[in-house]
Amino acid sequence: MPVRLRLVAALALLFFWPRSARAERELIVPFHEGGHVVLDQLSGLRLDATSGVAYAGPAGIASRSTRSDALAPGGPASETSTTSIWLAPSADVFVTDHLSVGGRVEIARTWGAIEGGGRRLELPGTTSMTFLARVGFFVPFGDRVGLWPRAGVGWCSVESVSFVSTGGAPTRDTFRAMLLDVDLSLVYRFGETFFMRAGPEVGVTLGGRQTSVTAGSSAGAGASVLQISGTIGFGVNLEL
Repeated sequence: MPVRLRLVAALALLFFWPRSARAERELIVPFHEGGHVVLDQLSGLRLDATSGVAYAGPAGIASRSTRSDALAPGGPASETSTTSIWLAPSADVFVTDHLSVGGRVEIARTWGAIEGGGRRLELPGTTSMTFLARVGFFVPFGDRVGLWPRAGVGWCSVESVSFVSTGGAPTRDTFRAMLLDVDLSLVYRFGETFFMRAGPEVGVTLGGRQTSVTAGSSAGAGASVLQISGTIGFGVNLEL
């Protein structure tokens, strides 16, 4: 009799355990339910051909140093060091089931210096800004995984400073344009609140113009930018 009871108990465990484990894995509240607020990039990384792998989050500080040998034989080497701080909040709201509306604001301030040949030239500070409004549609593949494509239109202004010649006046370059941005994120939910997203992102400028100013003299011309990058990040999904 004890052997039979143990056998019945083992069969019952094998029968009910997959169901109970599956029930524990299921999430009750859908990611795309209307009225949810999503903060999609509390922390993460961005990979692109220009800057390589860089931290991408709502706020941060970064320092970069570049050393270059002289082009002319016997000339001094130069080293450029820059520091940047930025604020980049990003949020979306599901106004109805599946349909989200949101945006991103990014403001960055950069300063630095160039050293070479026993001299140090301070780089004037620059400010770059991006304002983007977007709309998205979430397609669930289950209670934990889904595809979240989003498309946005906005405006960007990017500043940079350089010295054409040692001891000369700095040249300030400003690029301004309308911006079209599309990202295709795959979302994985750890639980009801926390999730991870990853996917490609493409940004292209429309009607861009670059202006260079040196010692009060300015020149301008049309310009455009195409950027393809990949993003991975962590966020939260909050119910209002």
